[in-house]
Amino acid sequence: MLTVVGIISLLIGLVAPALVDVIRATRLNSSGDALVSRISLAQQSAASLSAEVELRIYKYADSTSDRPSDNSYYAYQVVQNLADGTEKAISDPYYLESGVIISPQEELSPLLKTTNQQLAGREGRNVFTPPGSSTADDVSYASLRFYPDGSMRVLNSSLNANADVTTVAMAYTVPEYDKSFFTMVESRDGQSTQAPKNFYCIQIDSYTGRTRVYRP
Repeated sequence: MLTVVGIISLLIGLVAPALVDVIRATRLNSSGDALVSRISLAQQSAASLSAEVELRIYKYADSTSDRPSDNSYYAYQVVQNLADGTEKAISDPYYLESGVIISPQEELSPLLKTTNQQLAGREGRNVFTPPGSSTADDVSYASLRFYPDGSMRVLNSSLNANADVTTVAMAYTVPEYDKSFFTMVESRDGQSTQAPKNFYCIQIDSYTGRTRVYRP
């Protein structure tokens, strides 16, 4: 019996690391696939509503996460921009799976390098409230804005509370194709500027809105 128990223990020791890696990869792929589908939702909504629709990717410190002091991208939401300058949520906020974030490092996510501070007091604006101890005013977000023709632009300068519709429109520009991507990683790799062993990279063609996924 001792021999059998020893053999089983040895097999578990050999298999467990590989199994953990598979679980981590599956969790990352699941989060990435869900985000790609939300990108498609934003693009399709822009076309069907004949309006400008944003995918907002929220950055904040999540006290309920495994790294509560890190300021990272944990959630995203599809928001319609109305003609009068107000906003309307098309979807509820979506949260990445536990242990998964979108890298805040510019080297891995140049598409998200410019963020806008969320101001909860702005009338007519969509407000995201994060979980944990952070407040709505602690949240900043990167914005991917989709247009009825299928194209996409990104926020390239922060907006203040009194920005009018024209100013907001001018704050969005077409990014360079080789910098039109962001990378999803495990939270333990969130401070790394190099692509980790396990990642999920999404590149978006700004003119067609089509996505391309890169995985190791």
